[in-house]
Amino acid sequence: MTDRRGFTAPVHVRWSDIDMYQHINHATMVTILEEARIPFLREPFGEEITTIGLLIAEVNISYKAQLLLVDSPLQVTMWTKRVRAVDFTVGYEVRSVGAPPDSKPAVIADTQLAAVHIEEQRLQRLSGAQREFLQRWTR
Repeated sequence: MTDRRGFTAPVHVRWSDIDMYQHINHATMVTILEEARIPFLREPFGEEITTIGLLIAEVNISYKAQLLLVDSPLQVTMWTKRVRAVDFTVGYEVRSVGAPPDSKPAVIADTQLAAVHIEEQRLQRLSGAQREFLQRWTR
């Protein structure tokens, strides 16, 4: 789903994502962000999946409120924070299923991803189409 705030993807929480206090475990948040990022980046990177990979260079997560199993599916809103020659940074806001899109997010995060040529194991410049797609989502 798209709107002026970014690309929003629902991510269902699994029983295994919950800790003993019935909260979504902090360590599973990286996986939740990854699951949301897949549909967001499918258009610019999906066709080249066998030759170009995206490696995580950095992850930052700030937890602002608790999330529980009943908050599923989580609404993960993404946008581009920065685009460079071989890497880019995606910003995230995570809210519970019923939270208004303009409410304070429970989680704020960002990931820096680097494009890598899989076979040659070297950094790969982003194509013009990839850069254009990512720049369209700049917030």
